[in-house]
Amino acid sequence: MGLFMSQVTIQNQNLQVRIALLGAEVRSVRNRVSNHEYMWNGNPEVWAGISPVLFPVVGKTTANQVKLAGERYSLGNHGFARHSVFSIFENKSDEVTLLLNTWAADTKRYPFNLDFFVNYKLIDKTLHTTYTVHSLDQQTAYFSVGAHPAFACPFDDKHQITDYEIRFEQLENLLRHEITSEAFYTGETTEHNFTGFNLDEHIFDDDALVFTGYKGESVSLVESDSGRVIRVSLGGFPWLGIWSKPGADYVCLEPWCGRSDDLGFNGDINNKAAIETIHPNAKWNRTYTIEFAY
Repeated sequence: MGLFMSQVTIQNQNLQVRIALLGAEVRSVRNRVSNHEYMWNGNPEVWAGISPVLFPVVGKTTANQVKLAGERYSLGNHGFARHSVFSIFENKSDEVTLLLNTWAADTKRYPFNLDFFVNYKLIDKTLHTTYTVHSLDQQTAYFSVGAHPAFACPFDDKHQITDYEIRFEQLENLLRHEITSEAFYTGETTEHNFTGFNLDEHIFDDDALVFTGYKGESVSLVESDSGRVIRVSLGGFPWLGIWSKPGADYVCLEPWCGRSDDLGFNGDINNKAAIETIHPNAKWNRTYTIEFAY
C-alpha cells in the first residue's frame, strides 16, 4: 500500500469509488461503463468538500465546543473526523473499512474514548456506507453521526438546476426546521405535505432545508425530463438536510443522526438536542445507501 498512501479505491463491474484517508471522504464515484462522474468536483473556490463524514457532532455547536462536567472541548463545524486521517482496518476489492479513534491524536479533544469505523461496500450500482461506533469508555458516551454527499447537479451540460426535483418515495407530512444564518435551530417549524419539490436558483438562499418526520425509506434527486435519478436511503437517520451553496453545481442529500445546537443552548453534551447515546463497551451502527441509477 505504501508509506504515503493517501487514498483507497474500491470497484465492481459498475462503479469505481475513490476514498481519501483524510476524513474517510468519498472523493469520486465514477461509472465504469460510461466514465460518468456522479460527485461534485470539490472546487475549493466554491466548496472544497465532496462527501465529508460528520462525527462526533453534526452541524454547529455553541461557541464551537461541547461541555461535560465543567470541561470544555473545542470542536469545529461538523466535528473533527473530516479533518482526521483514518487508518485502513480492512480492505477488499469492492469494500473497505476505515477507523478513527477519538483519543488517538489528543485525549483532550473529546470527552469520550470511541472507535469510529466507516465501511464502504459496493453492490451492483449502489454504495453502502455503514458507520459503527464502539465505546471504549467507562461511562455513558454521547455523539452524533451524519453523511454529507454532494452530487454533481446538473448531471450534464444539457440541463440546469430547474430541470431537477427532490422526490420522496411516498406522500410525506414533514416538519421543516428553521435555522439561523449560523445553522442554529430556532425552534420554529413549518408543516409540508408533499411527495417532493422542484429545485431552482434561490431555494438554498437561506441555507439548508432540514426535515424530519418522513415515513418512506428514501429521497431522490431526479432529472425531470429523463427520469435519471440518484437515490439516498433514510432508514435509521431521523434528520435530513438538503443543501447547496446558491448557484453551485451540486446538491447534497444528507442523512443525519444528530444536528446543530438549539439557538442559545449552553448545556452539557448529554442534554444536546438529537444526541446519540452509547453505553460502555457497546456498539452502535447505521447504514445508508446511495443508488446511482443512471
